[in-house]
Amino acid sequence: MSCNISSGRSVSCKDATGGIKGIYIHNYSDTSAFAGYAATAANVITDLGAIGGGANTYEVYKFAVRREMASLTVDTQSDVTTGTTFFEQVFTCTFTKLTQVDADNLSELAAGRPQIIVEDNQGNLIMLGHTNGMDVTAGTFETGKAFSDLNGMTLTFTGREIEPFFTLDGTDSDGQPPFTEFDYININA
Repeated sequence: MSCNISSGRSVSCKDATGGIKGIYIHNYSDTSAFAGYAATAANVITDLGAIGGGANTYEVYKFAVRREMASLTVDTQSDVTTGTTFFEQVFTCTFTKLTQVDADNLSELAAGRPQIIVEDNQGNLIMLGHTNGMDVTAGTFETGKAFSDLNGMTLTFTGREIEPFFTLDGTDSDGQPPFTEFDYININA
């Protein structure tokens, strides 16, 4: 692996907005083992293919989130002494209104290590936990005290990966549902 950069970066236009538009969670699986899996050297997934080469699909579960209720941060963790570098992905989301279904989902998510695909407000689909999955590292349920307080839950997922993240090719949804470029992704509500 080369440690030299091969390109620079210009100043981009001031047309970006922060925030998360959608959250898609998949029970962990080794995506690189999928028949037909393809990713570029720039960590762009161009095809997932079928699981195990058959007609099985990559099942994702959509978790709707309100504006400004989710965030993603990727921190670089590097140690000069040991010569190691990895990236810590921290994804936090808040869901309003407590339900028993939410409590059950939290139990399942906390026990597993799902992969999370985040759709940002630019239409980018960012896969977190590509190789190692994501772990629930914090979670709270709140009833609130005042009428205007949060009644809901906040979850924090943390992942540690060798790469900052992967993106899915053709992710600019242009008002279309995400994943239209991928034949084997099935979105569940």
